[in-house]
Amino acid sequence: MTIRAIMMGAYNSEGAKGIIGGSDRMAAIKAVAEAAGGSVNFASFMRGPYDIIVDFNVPDANTMMGVMAAAQASGTFTSLMVHECIDHTPVVAAAQKIVKAYVPANA
Repeated sequence: MTIRAIMMGAYNSEGAKGIIGGSDRMAAIKAVAEAAGGSVNFASFMRGPYDIIVDFNVPDANTMMGVMAAAQASGTFTSLMVHECIDHTPVVAAAQKIVKAYVPANA
């Protein structure tokens, strides 16, 4: 099973110094994905509270969290988050089954 994930990060001052110094972040992102047994679908710098966004595939959820842990351990981010992309069809099917049995606390 392959996991598709979106990671967003905000660089701290050390990370910004590396970027200004010419660090090739796209090559680094590709190297991390390959080391994890995965691939990069898309990566871009962006404006707003996060500086970079990466859409990537890895073999499993443990590897996805390992990628995040390695990035966080680098010490170049003030904020980092990863979200697993999912197929909503089975989630909706489960919710439709479960909602019939759910009784709200105020019922």
